[in-house]
Amino acid sequence: MAALVPDLPQVEKHIVEMTNEVRREKNLPALKVNAMLAKAARAFAQKVATSGRFSHTADGRTPAQRAESVGYKHCDIAENLAMDQNIGGFDTGELALQAIAGWMNSPPHRANILRASVSEIGVGVARAPGAKPKFISVELFGQPASKILTFQIKNFAKVELSYSYGSKTYELKPGVSVVHSSCSQQQLVITKPGGVFSSATEIAKVTAENKKLYTLKPNASGEPKLEIATRSAEP
Repeated sequence: MAALVPDLPQVEKHIVEMTNEVRREKNLPALKVNAMLAKAARAFAQKVATSGRFSHTADGRTPAQRAESVGYKHCDIAENLAMDQNIGGFDTGELALQAIAGWMNSPPHRANILRASVSEIGVGVARAPGAKPKFISVELFGQPASKILTFQIKNFAKVELSYSYGSKTYELKPGVSVVHSSCSQQQLVITKPGGVFSSATEIAKVTAENKKLYTLKPNASGEPKLEIATRSAEP
């Protein structure tokens, strides 16, 4: 009995659809297919398939370098790579499901699928030479450079503060000015740290916006307050 032969362009389409279904389940926006990312993903899938080198650097380049080589200017790049083989082959839906299932069972690959800082995707699937059907699947995730978000925070209050953005927290000492860049829009939380006998106090919580200036100044009682303005070109 002949091995099943999947329709590779349809496998690529199914992988995109399944990826977006997973993201929707986690309340993340769907990824849009980008032709440049798809071109890079297909070329790399073919390279891995024909070279026999199963590695994110099989062509001597990083995912970011591959994206740049096709003209994709990026703020963020991530890549998933899978190899699936079966002596009986795969039908179209089965191969796509196998690739997605493998990635979802791997924490780093799952994290890429659920990455909040990307908005575009390109998928490539290629068959490796040989009698036993073996397929290489590549997901290339990207956030275009045009989506980069940059804002500034100035602490003119006379106390040490901290700010959180995404999953990280940063110190904000008195008199310090910080320019922060990110590939995704998230909540900016400014906090006054607690002391030995006091807990931390949240000063402000806002959705960060591009080209905004967030200034902390003392109010009439000396407590920090947040003022928001449009940021000038220079810090």
